[in-house]
Amino acid sequence: MDYTGKRKDLVEWLRKQLIGPGNEKKQAVDFESDKEILQGISPLDRYPTGVLFPVIRGEEDPASISDEEDVGTGEEKEEISKVEPVEKPRRYMPPSSVGFSFFARGDLVRFQIICAATRYKRIGERDERGRFRKIEYERIKLGGDKETTTVSATVHQLKKQLTQRRSVFDGLAGIDVLWRPFLDGWIVTLSLFNRQVMDIEGAPKSFKQERNYKSLFEVRLRCVLEAGEIGTYPRVDKSLLTEEEQELELQYKHRHIYAVGHGAAVDWSVVGERVQEICSEFLPTVEVPQVTADVSGSGNSVLGLAHLAAGEDETAIWDELDQFVAKYSKWVSEQKQKAATFDSEEQVVAGRITTRMDTTHYRMQHGVSLLRTDSRAAKAFQLANQAMLDQMRQSDHVRGKSREEMNYKWRPFQLAFLLTVIESAVNEDDDSRDTVDLIWFPTGGGKTEAYLGLIAFLIVWRRLKYPASGGGTTIIMRYTLRLLTAQQYLRATRMICALELMRGKDTSLGVEPITIGMWVGAATSPNAYLKAMEFVQQASDGKVSALQRLVLDSCPWCGTSFEAPDSYISTQTQFHFCCTNQKCDFGREDHGQLPCNVVDEALYEKPPTMLLATVDKFARLAWDERTNAFFGRESNRPPELVIQDELHLIAGALGSVVGLYEAALDTVLIQRGVHAKYIASTATIRMAKQQVERLYGRELAIFPPPGLSSDDSYFAKKVDIDDKHPGRLYVGYLAPMLNRQHCMAPLAAALHVAPEAVFEEGEMDRDDLLEAWWTQVVYHGSLKGVGNSHNAFNINVRDLVKRLTKEFCDARKESECGDHEVEKTFSRSTARIAQLTSISSAEENARTFSRLEQTRGEPGCLDVVLATNMISVGLDVARLALMVINGQPLTTAEYIQASSRVGRSDVPGLVFANYYRDQARSLSHYENFRPYHDSFYRFVEPTSVTPYTYQARTRALHAALVIVIRHSCAYLSNNQAGQFNPKDDCVRKVIESLKRRCAQADPDRAMETASHVDRLVEQWRAEAENSKASRIQLAYQGPNNDKATNRLLFNHDDRIKGLWPTLQSMRNVENTALLKPL
Repeated sequence: MDYTGKRKDLVEWLRKQLIGPGNEKKQAVDFESDKEILQGISPLDRYPTGVLFPVIRGEEDPASISDEEDVGTGEEKEEISKVEPVEKPRRYMPPSSVGFSFFARGDLVRFQIICAATRYKRIGERDERGRFRKIEYERIKLGGDKETTTVSATVHQLKKQLTQRRSVFDGLAGIDVLWRPFLDGWIVTLSLFNRQVMDIEGAPKSFKQERNYKSLFEVRLRCVLEAGEIGTYPRVDKSLLTEEEQELELQYKHRHIYAVGHGAAVDWSVVGERVQEICSEFLPTVEVPQVTADVSGSGNSVLGLAHLAAGEDETAIWDELDQFVAKYSKWVSEQKQKAATFDSEEQVVAGRITTRMDTTHYRMQHGVSLLRTDSRAAKAFQLANQAMLDQMRQSDHVRGKSREEMNYKWRPFQLAFLLTVIESAVNEDDDSRDTVDLIWFPTGGGKTEAYLGLIAFLIVWRRLKYPASGGGTTIIMRYTLRLLTAQQYLRATRMICALELMRGKDTSLGVEPITIGMWVGAATSPNAYLKAMEFVQQASDGKVSALQRLVLDSCPWCGTSFEAPDSYISTQTQFHFCCTNQKCDFGREDHGQLPCNVVDEALYEKPPTMLLATVDKFARLAWDERTNAFFGRESNRPPELVIQDELHLIAGALGSVVGLYEAALDTVLIQRGVHAKYIASTATIRMAKQQVERLYGRELAIFPPPGLSSDDSYFAKKVDIDDKHPGRLYVGYLAPMLNRQHCMAPLAAALHVAPEAVFEEGEMDRDDLLEAWWTQVVYHGSLKGVGNSHNAFNINVRDLVKRLTKEFCDARKESECGDHEVEKTFSRSTARIAQLTSISSAEENARTFSRLEQTRGEPGCLDVVLATNMISVGLDVARLALMVINGQPLTTAEYIQASSRVGRSDVPGLVFANYYRDQARSLSHYENFRPYHDSFYRFVEPTSVTPYTYQARTRALHAALVIVIRHSCAYLSNNQAGQFNPKDDCVRKVIESLKRRCAQADPDRAMETASHVDRLVEQWRAEAENSKASRIQLAYQGPNNDKATNRLLFNHDDRIKGLWPTLQSMRNVENTALLKPL
C-alpha cells in the first residue's frame, strides 16, 4: 500500500485547514483558483498560521493576552521597586513581517523575488443601522496571481551595505532587501512586511474587525537566483570548535545550511549542486530518512543464530567470523583512502576518527581469537546464541507466528559488538576492561538484543569458569525510568527462561537456578511478601487490576495469562510466579515456578543472576543491609558486568548524584575482588567522554565508531528515501495569535478529523488508511501541559471538530447537512483520551498501554494519549504513527527520542512540532526547521554531570562513604554504625580506595573531595564516640519515634534527626520543604 502518498495527501489537507483556503476537501492548496466564502467565523479565528498582521500604532495590543508565566514572587517585586519603577510588561505583538537570510557571491548577484497573499473582506446584507446581519468574509487574492520584482548587486558594491525596498500589493505590503558585505560576498536578508497600520484606540470589536481586514493570509515569499551563487550560510570558525565539534562538522559537511528564517521557517531547492530557489514556509516539512542496521552484502550464514549455536564445525565458524571482521577492515581502509583526499585540517580530524575504527577492528579480531583458543568462551558463545535463538522463536510463538519459517539472525552490528567486548568482559587484565563500551545506535535499532547477547554469554562463561562461585548476581542492569524498566524486564525474562532450561539439561552450568529479578520502587512492584499477598488476594476477590502491580501478567515463556490465585505461590515467607499451562516447559514441573521475581524480600533471600533496577533504587544500599546479597554471598563472586541503558538520561542533578553512588558501587565491587566491566547504551548523546569519566572514572569507546560521514558507520547506514523506504515526516506549526493554552486546538482538531475527511468512503484500503494515523500521541514537557491539553480536547478541540465536520459537509455541496449526516460521515465527534504520566499509577499506565494496542474498530481504542517525557524511552507500540510535540523540548535528545516512538512499522511516522509563540526556544527551532531536522543528531546538546562539586558532595558523598564501609567491612548490620573505627585496617583501605576512585572521575577536584571524605570520617568517628559516652546506641537508622537510638542517617522529614540527611531515592534529588497549616 502507498502509505507515503496518502500521508502526503493528509498533510496537504491539513495545510489547507491551517493556512487556507480550507473549503476544499482533499486537493492540494491551489492559490490561483480556489474560491472561498467564510461563514460564521472570522478569518483570523479560522486560520491560525501563515498570516502577517498589521502594525499596531502604540505599545499595547488589547486583542492579545500576555503569555508571561514566570512573574516572580511578591518579595522579588518589592526588592526591584526599591531600585527603579516596575515597568508594565510588554504584551505580545503578532508578527507583521517574514523573511530569510542567505549568503550570496559573484561579480553580479541577481534574483527574482516572488510573493503572494490574500486578504478577506466582510460581505453580506446589512441591517438598518448598517451592521452586517451575518459573519461572512470573502477571500481576495492580492496583486493578481503573484507579484514579482528583481534586485541585484555587483562586486563593485561589495564594500558597502545596501538596502533596497519595493512596494507590493498596491502598497499594502513592502519588500526589503538588505545586503551586508561578508568575506567575498554578501549576507542578504530578504523580508516581506505588512505596511498597514492600526490605531490602538477604539472598541475591541471594531479593532478585531479591522485587524481581520488588514491582515495578510496565505503569505508566500520566495526568491529565484538568476545570476551569481548562493553559498552555505556562515557558521562558527572551526578553530573555535572543540575536537568533538570539529568531528561533527566533518561528518555533516555534506548537509549544507543555505539559509535561516525570520518569523517563519525557510526551505530551498538544489538543482545539481546549485541552489536555485529559497522560500519562506509557515508549515515546513522535512522527511528524516531511516537508518538501517542490515548492512548490504553481509547477509551471510555467519549472522544466523542457528548456525552459530550448532557449533558442528567450529573451525569453519571461526573462519567465517574472521571474514566478517575482514569486511569491516576493508571498509576502514576505504575510509582512510577517502580521508587522504581531504585538506590538511580535515585530515587531522579524520585521523582521530579512523584511529577509533582501527581500535574497534583490533578488538573484534581479538574477540574471534578468544573464541578460537578458549574452549569455555567457545561454549559460552554457542549457548548464548542458542539462548537468543530460543527466546526469539518463543516470542514469535507467543505472537502466533510460525517459528519454522523465520530465519533468526543477528544484525551485523549486534554480532560485531559481541565480538568487540567479549574479551574485556571475561578477562580482567584486558586493556579494555576499564573502558566503558557505549552502544550508540538510533532508537529501535536493536541495542537491547546486542547487550542481551553479551549477558547470555557472560552468565554461561562465569558458570563454566567458576563452578563453585559462579552463582549469585552476575549482571546488574540499570534504567532511569520505571516504565522502561518494567518493559525491558519482560524482554529479558524470556532470555533468562531460555538459559534456565539449558541449565536443567547441562550440569556444567551448575545447580543454582539462572534467574532474573526486578528491583524498583513500591509504586511499580511489591517490596515485601505481605504486599504481594495483598495484591494476589485483591485479584482473587475480583480486582484484576491489582495484578498489574506484580509486573508480569502472563508467562514470559508460553504467554499463558496469569490468574489469581493459581498462578502465584504467595505467602508471608515466599513469592513465585507459576505457569499453569501443562504444555509449557515450565508448567510441567516444579509446580510451574518461573525463574523470575519482583519482590524485594525474595531478591534479598535468593539474589537473581540478572538484576534489573532503576538507578534511584541504589540509594537503598546505604540504608538496607539486605542489599549486600547482590555483592556475592555464600562464596559467590560479585557481579561481573554493570549495564546502564539510556545513558543520556543520567544528566543534570540526577546524574551528579548518581555519579557519587556509582563511585561507591565500583569501590565495593573492587573490594570484593572483581573489577567489573561497564556497558552503556544510548541513541542520542554529546560529550559522552566527559560524562563517562565523571560517572564511571573510565575511558569511553563508542560502538559502532562513527565514520567520516554521518550517513555511514558501516554497521549503520542511511536509507535513501523512496516510496518503499519512507522516512519519518516532521511538520512545524506555530500559531502567532494563540497562546500556549490554545495554540494546539486547531492542529489537534484538524488531525482528529483528517483521516475520515481525506480517505473517502469506498476508497480502496480505507480501513487500513483510517487506522494508520488514527491515534494521536500528544507529548508534553510537563504535567501542567498535560492538564492544559486535556482541558483543550474537552472544550476547544471538540468545538473545532464540530465546525470542521460541518465545513466538510458544505464542501460536498449537500443542500442540507444536519447532525445525522455529520455523525454518519464522521464516527468520532469527541475524543477518547488517556494519559501516560509519572503520576499515573502502574495499573493506569498498564491499562493505557493495553488500549494503545487496540485498533480503530475495537471498543477500547484510544483517539488521543497525553504523555510526558516518561514515554521518550518507554513506548513501543507498532500501530502508533502520529505525534504532536507541544513546545520544543529542553533538549534535542528528548526531541529525537520522543518523536522516534511513532512510525516504527510499515506506516510511516508523522510528527507535528507545535511551537509556542512566547518561547524563544520554540521560535528558534521553527525558524531553523530544515537545518535542524536535516541533521538533528548534530545538534544534540552536551550532557552535563558534576558529581564532585561541593553541592553534589554535600548531598550524597556521605552516603557513598556509608555504602563502602557497610558492604566492604564488618559494619553491615544496622546496629554496627557505632562500632566504626577509622583506624581499622579494612576501613583505612576502603576509604583510600574510595578516594582513588573519586580522583579518577574528577582529577581537578581530587584534593577537595579527599578532604571532604576525611571530614565525613571524622564526623562519623565523633558521633560514634559521643554515643558511647552517652551510653546510647548509634544505628544507621531508627524508628521515627525511638528516642533511645542515635541515627547516622535520617530522612529530611523525620521528626528525630540524625547526623546526615540522606536520600532514600535518587528520583527526587532536590531539597524539599514540608508545608504545615498554621
